[in-house]
Amino acid sequence: MPESARRTGGFEVVLVVLSIISLFLEQHAAGRVGILVVTNTLDLTILILLIGEVVVDLRRATYPMIYLRRNAAGVLFTAIFVALFLYTKYELVVSLTGPGRPMPLTAVAARTIFLILKVATRFRRITAFMESINAHPAQTVVLSFILVILAGALLLMMPFTDRGGTGLGALNAIFTATSAVCVTGLVVVDTATAFTPAGQAVIMLLIQIGGLGIMVLSYFTLFVSGRSVSVEDKALISYMLSENDTRNIRRTLFSIIAITFGVEAAGAVILYRGLGEAVSSAGPRIFYALFHSVSAFCNAGFALFSDSLESFAANPLVLVTIALLIIAGGLGFGVSANLVNLGSFSVRKRFSRDPGAPPRLTLNSRVVLVMTVMLVVSGMLLLYATEHGNTLRPLPTGRQYLNAFFQSVTLRTAGFNSIPFGSLTTTTLLIMIVYMFIGGAGGSTAGGVKVGSVAVIGAYIKAAATGSRTVLIGRHQVATGLVLNAFVIVFFGVLSVVAGTLIMTVSESAPLENILFETVSAFGTAGLSTGITGSLSSTGRVVIIVLMFLGRLGPLTVLSATARRHRNLAVSFPEAQIAVG
Repeated sequence: MPESARRTGGFEVVLVVLSIISLFLEQHAAGRVGILVVTNTLDLTILILLIGEVVVDLRRATYPMIYLRRNAAGVLFTAIFVALFLYTKYELVVSLTGPGRPMPLTAVAARTIFLILKVATRFRRITAFMESINAHPAQTVVLSFILVILAGALLLMMPFTDRGGTGLGALNAIFTATSAVCVTGLVVVDTATAFTPAGQAVIMLLIQIGGLGIMVLSYFTLFVSGRSVSVEDKALISYMLSENDTRNIRRTLFSIIAITFGVEAAGAVILYRGLGEAVSSAGPRIFYALFHSVSAFCNAGFALFSDSLESFAANPLVLVTIALLIIAGGLGFGVSANLVNLGSFSVRKRFSRDPGAPPRLTLNSRVVLVMTVMLVVSGMLLLYATEHGNTLRPLPTGRQYLNAFFQSVTLRTAGFNSIPFGSLTTTTLLIMIVYMFIGGAGGSTAGGVKVGSVAVIGAYIKAAATGSRTVLIGRHQVATGLVLNAFVIVFFGVLSVVAGTLIMTVSESAPLENILFETVSAFGTAGLSTGITGSLSSTGRVVIIVLMFLGRLGPLTVLSATARRHRNLAVSFPEAQIAVG
């Protein structure tokens, strides 16, 4: 692809971002002179660039009249754009100078069209730029998440999503959309009371898209429609799914979609019965059951009850169902598909004479399952030990173990709580911080540094302690590159959490343990909070937004997306002799 085309596409993307920023600001510009100045400056800049584009192309054309005939639609569009711009700015001046005169309906309609066209115009030559990005899978993943977050934030700023009829503010909308798309669950406004059913449906859609991944949904649609998928596209999907064999991409995608919707549907059916006491009407109960099932399987932690699930502390059906949904989502699509294959083979073996070759439980699946069981059980016992005389005290012994189990499952990735987190002891918070930082499995909807990374580092430490140069997990040798990746992931996570905590100790007045808990929860996309999220300053909210984004995408994806390509040179360098340890 020519370098000029890349620059042009990149320039168009910058204009898209400027347009969206202007749109965010204009939603809340009423009575704010500073915001009006900024938005009008952005609008004027975009207008000049749009007109300049046509003028430059016209001057470069060898035959201007032929150029005008071939590009009549584009020139006409620019003229309409200019007319709408001048009209809306005229009406804005009149509405500001006139005593109490609101902007007329025609101006509002024209302004809406203007805003839509303003964004739409920027997508004219982005296709070429997207093709260059598509060659770099990590950049494609990052860009897709950014676009979905921005689109979700715009929807949440619309009046129909907010019970107050004004829509969320720009920062709160971005925060909520990021939390939903990054399946975190941290909220600055109460999901149960602040949003209309339409707004809650938007959040559920963002959770589903974020849990599956926009690229997974896009390519699944291509496969269903029968369209061919290029080798580059298959490479992108294999990167996202950690699937080495591109020949299995189609089957893997269908398995992921089938498992996701099947498990969510089953969970919704069970939750429909469990939520009977809290939601009596059938229609709302269906929506509540579906919302919480999607939120649980995608490990998002959003709840439609103001106290999350504290009112269900004595309801085993709800807590166990949501816990199992969280575990299923946190295992990872590869592990889930492996388990489904094993289960289906068992069925075929019983009822078919030729069941085919028996599948095996992969090493990754064994590691994930063992680590999950170890973390859930140890977390349950530790939480019970530290909280049975505190937040768990009002409950009978059986219910205490149930809630300790539930919180052990949710604290690593989900964000639901059945006990009041504001009353937890400092010891419990520190234990939870460790588990949230670890997170779930790679290739899942969970965040954190992932259980696979912890297992690899543990195997390396064991090898170092025994003086072995071979890192083993079971009877399998772990490649040196994999060990390095695991350490990079953990180091990146520690660095992100420390940086976020340092900034928030300056910007916030909360205790250090609460701030540290919040930052780890954001990076691990756990979504749990001691109650300080809603009172965070603008700086604190931006920090949490960045941490949620980094935690969902993962350190390797972020580093790969920002790294420059370099050529491997056949040059040997002298070994470094540095004293360590």
